[in-house]
Amino acid sequence: MRQLKIKYKHQILLYFSLLLIAISLGFSYVIVKLEKKTKVERLDVQMHPYTDLIYNYITKDTLNFSGNYVTEKISEILYLLPGEMRITLLDSSGWVIYDNFWDKEKTLENHMSRPEMIKANKEGWGSTLRYSETLKSEYLYYVKKYPGLYVRTALEYNSSVLPVIKTDNEYLIYIVIILIVVMAFLLYLSRQISRPLTTLKEFIDTVQKGKGNYDKIRFPDNEFGEVGEKIIQTFRQLENTKRYKQQLTHNVAHELKTPVTGIRGYLETLLQQENIDNGQRKFFLERAYAQTMRLSEMITDLSVLNNIEEAAERFNVEIINIKQCIREIENDLAFKLGEKNIEFTFNVGDNLVIEGIYLLIYSLFKNLIDNSIEHGGENIGIYIENTACDDTYAYFKYYDTGKGVPEKHLNRIFERFYRVEAGRSRKSGGSGLGLSIVRNSVNMHKGTITVKNREEGGLMFEFSLALKLKPVSVNEGKHQSGE
Repeated sequence: MRQLKIKYKHQILLYFSLLLIAISLGFSYVIVKLEKKTKVERLDVQMHPYTDLIYNYITKDTLNFSGNYVTEKISEILYLLPGEMRITLLDSSGWVIYDNFWDKEKTLENHMSRPEMIKANKEGWGSTLRYSETLKSEYLYYVKKYPGLYVRTALEYNSSVLPVIKTDNEYLIYIVIILIVVMAFLLYLSRQISRPLTTLKEFIDTVQKGKGNYDKIRFPDNEFGEVGEKIIQTFRQLENTKRYKQQLTHNVAHELKTPVTGIRGYLETLLQQENIDNGQRKFFLERAYAQTMRLSEMITDLSVLNNIEEAAERFNVEIINIKQCIREIENDLAFKLGEKNIEFTFNVGDNLVIEGIYLLIYSLFKNLIDNSIEHGGENIGIYIENTACDDTYAYFKYYDTGKGVPEKHLNRIFERFYRVEAGRSRKSGGSGLGLSIVRNSVNMHKGTITVKNREEGGLMFEFSLALKLKPVSVNEGKHQSGE
């Protein structure tokens, strides 16, 4: 059997309605009890003069309280008393002398144990609302103690007291009206509260169907809406990441295919042609080795990029002397620079240090230089300059005097595997990831980077690096000047 599911907004409405009804009933009950108590006390007070009237009238001529005399005297003043009033006279011991509702054939028990009599015996008067066993009905009693006599009056609850209590109960109507108004407000409130969930459900349905425009989904402007917007933003990021990884996988497979195919071709040639001379054999081995190095470089670059984007916390933060770092790169690339007759100049202060990730700072400058070596041409100049420093950032300018890049490609050169010219990186041996590492390295160091073509020729990069990335790790000082 399928279980009935109640919508969230209906649950909210139900819970609040039950709470409101419970509060209203409790409030009404308290009001009714207080109203009843107040009006009973008011009736009680109104009954006080009647006992004095009865006592004064029956004792003005004699203190003889015989049945006939009392009956005659009370009959004379009945027109002054409420028609439904019960009148009882009791002696000092609590025995009934007279009761206008008394059946003479029945013997009445002693009344001294009645609540109103106990109170009157102590305080001079007493009242109570109780059930009468004699008359089988509920009565409001008031009794007053006089010398040698108790005078008690009573009104029947259903016929005399209840009608008074029921009057002036318009507030119950107001309570019902207020209840209806509040219920309507709760209905509106439940819709507002459930709006984020309704919108989120709409978003999930759109996702499950695999189509739809998320931009049309609007959450309310509150905390719930912020959560919903963040969920959509997170999903978009996941979608973008998924597309990005699919594209990356395709690009990586495409890029790896060239060196792997080259290595395979050279090795197959060596294996299949046994009579190949030593010169050709060396040529094929050198080409296979070059492709292996390119493959290794590509894997290294991919590893660096993945660590930046997915596991940045694994990097150690160190104090880095920028000038020393650039000098190390110059030494590592000296052969390439000399091979293409490239003039390399840098202007960085001896004492310029930052707290950062050495591997990324090294990769940043090295990949910029590699890019100029591979694509700038021969007989060019490469220049690095620290243009300024403030309390937060160090600013740099990097440029070469090479060929530059067509303007239409400038805004995309930081993308992974992006080709300004088809096959350009493959021919030059680059991984196609260098400038992507440059941008990510700058981002990791809380900086920004821009690129443009120089009027004099060549590319110019301007970027900034934060002087402090986070508290220095245990590797502090490892790459400081002089070590």
